[in-house]
Amino acid sequence: MSHESIELFVMLDLMGSLNNELRRKIVLIDVDSSDDEFDYEFIDRLRRNRVKPFRVQDFISQAIPNFTHKQFQQHFRLSPTSFERCLLICAPLLQKTCVEGRKGSDERLQLLSVIWLLATPDSFRSVSDRFDIGKSSLHDSFVRVTTVLYRLSPTIINWPEVEQINQIQQNFGKMSKTCLNNIIGVIDGSYIPIPAPKKSANSYLTRKCFHAITLQAVCDDKLRIIDAFAGYPGSVGDRRIFTNSIIYERISQNKNRYAPGQYFIAADKAYPILEWCIPPYIDRGNLSEQEKFFDVSLSRARQSIERCFALLKGRFRRLKYLDMKKVELIPQTIIACCVLHNICLQFDDNQWMNNLISEQQPNIGDDITAEQLTCYIENTQSGCMKRDQIMVSLT
Repeated sequence: MSHESIELFVMLDLMGSLNNELRRKIVLIDVDSSDDEFDYEFIDRLRRNRVKPFRVQDFISQAIPNFTHKQFQQHFRLSPTSFERCLLICAPLLQKTCVEGRKGSDERLQLLSVIWLLATPDSFRSVSDRFDIGKSSLHDSFVRVTTVLYRLSPTIINWPEVEQINQIQQNFGKMSKTCLNNIIGVIDGSYIPIPAPKKSANSYLTRKCFHAITLQAVCDDKLRIIDAFAGYPGSVGDRRIFTNSIIYERISQNKNRYAPGQYFIAADKAYPILEWCIPPYIDRGNLSEQEKFFDVSLSRARQSIERCFALLKGRFRRLKYLDMKKVELIPQTIIACCVLHNICLQFDDNQWMNNLISEQQPNIGDDITAEQLTCYIENTQSGCMKRDQIMVSLT
């Protein structure tokens, strides 16, 4: 490296210590490129002149520990026990493993701030002020936490084992009030509204005339999500998303593992009729009383997925409008909320969950127009025969 001197012009913004007026100074420095001492001295000067913005102090150390159980639930939309369980699962993966560079944020701080973001429509600026961290640090924590939760999804969002399936189908039978047995899950899609992306915005435009990404989920009788699939634009129909989803491929290849025997998934009219996926009869004015009775029984069981989506969006209110510019991060954020949803179900009381559900509107992704029915419905002989057999067994 040469020892030639170079002139380095550096623009510094300094705050006056007396009148707080902004002053600009141009500093002309003669630097020997081989002298490393300048780098440390110059950086140190910049750090000394940096003015830290005023933020809320000691919110985590003083305010949150004094929250009552109800206050914590109202602010973070989950119980303190649920949060501690989340922290226990996520903390090892949030710890900074690299010893170089700046010290990483505390795991509890990261998780609390990100859950606050997901649970409220608050801006990054207001949340960073509340938790006494910079906006860029909060954004990094958001990406880090949602990535960790997304990677944990295979262990938290999982299909029930064979021994669990029997209890699930019994509970669904009681829910239908007509002994409609053999249901192991209920499937549906729900729109997650987003801002119009810069690229291919029309692809994300739903029939409700807003931009969205679709979340497809399967839930059990306890509203636990047993499969989640997100990422398709809002213009894509439920049937296409379903036939391109991972769960469709898995059940098609290994039915005995996911839907053994006579077990099946309950769906709405937008889904194909398969041996392991049963939608209701389409009412064109020619249904028999038996067929209508079957549809009513199936709709009672299908209420679980409506309540599941209502609870998910009631708890994590940012899903009502996920204002994110990076479209590639949206699917993992949605799945991260589904992971937290399952963890919370283990510890939240029923009354609190019912309150969250009652706050929500009916799922806007459910209904389907009569003109769309023909292109959405795929009839298979085995599926139709099985549905007819179930209908006859109910009478």
